[in-house]
Amino acid sequence: MLDGVGGESKYIKRNVHSSSTRRRSLLSALILPAAATVTTDVWLHSSSISSFVGYDLVLALINVTGAFCDGFFSAWETGAAMPSGAKTEALHLIADDMRTYYLSTYTSWAGMVGVAASMAHLRSSALMGLVYILMCIFCSFVAHGLGNDFAHYISSSDPITDNAYSSVPRAHRLLGRFMVVLTMYVLASYVFMGASSTVDEREEIEAEAKFWVPASPRNQLVVSIVFAIMGAYSGNQAANIISRLVSNNHIPMPGTLICNATFSLLGLSLNIMQMRDGLWGDSLILRAFSINFCGAASLFARHASDNRQLYTKKPRRLKQVGLNIVVNLMFATLVFLIALEIERLLDIPVGTGVKVGPSGLGDEMQEDFALSVVEPVDVLADAIASETDGEEQ
Repeated sequence: MLDGVGGESKYIKRNVHSSSTRRRSLLSALILPAAATVTTDVWLHSSSISSFVGYDLVLALINVTGAFCDGFFSAWETGAAMPSGAKTEALHLIADDMRTYYLSTYTSWAGMVGVAASMAHLRSSALMGLVYILMCIFCSFVAHGLGNDFAHYISSSDPITDNAYSSVPRAHRLLGRFMVVLTMYVLASYVFMGASSTVDEREEIEAEAKFWVPASPRNQLVVSIVFAIMGAYSGNQAANIISRLVSNNHIPMPGTLICNATFSLLGLSLNIMQMRDGLWGDSLILRAFSINFCGAASLFARHASDNRQLYTKKPRRLKQVGLNIVVNLMFATLVFLIALEIERLLDIPVGTGVKVGPSGLGDEMQEDFALSVVEPVDVLADAIASETDGEEQ
């Protein structure tokens, strides 16, 4: 299960010969990212919670709780927490898949950087955005350790016996039921979303003429789930491959670093395309790639795990922990500054440049169009009024 390459290959599975285990892993790769996407996009980001406390705080809480869960499941995956029955054995069996698929999708390094840029632009303070990133990293480091401690607290301190192994079949049955419940959860959320369009009739006609998938809540959820599944798999596989190819003692965790930097940059694609044409904001495929694919492929929870893993090694490598945080923060700051500049370009006021509006026309073009309609109507009204006055006289 664990491979020593670069210290960050915790997501690589042990060779298994059980067809049921391979089948469960395949189902996990499909169902777990779907459940994570439903949890974040339907029940957290789009709920009254987000509007009440703010999207930035909601995403920070998601990332921190994701780091807590990653610490919890890492203890079961590595064997640091010992199973004591069917339920804890199920935690051990699903720990790797939960970290690889669910928590990669649930958390988002790219989303953290993008939200920090939006916050900095809204409040006209780049420092506030950088502080937001720093606080997320620090809180996730603490949360990961707390999750690991909680797993140790509920685990068994007894050595493994034949009785412990006898709970494995029951654990497999529990996991099968768990997958069924998650599937029902995803389907119920799909029904809850409704089928109404997310844009008005005119914008919908223009969007359908340009994009393949019409904008509706259900379509958006389906496309988001598909891209999240691909992103979770691609990001973790890319990080594992990079870790094997790049063996550099000066960069402790190159796989996570490169994935976070790359997919954070790719996550800016939606705003970049909106600078050209505002209708791109209605493209469900582009939105799913920018938000869900890049969010799942960027590895926030894995970064927290890397820091904790370096910290708990004996002797403790505080220098490497600091280096890993600083290097990731440098790339995050670079992407943050680019995203902040894009936010400013998207918010150019009328009269100083062309800002793309939702209709696809620049604000100046929309203003000229409005004047071309209003002025002739005013002239015609004045002419009618003058003729009416003449007749009365």
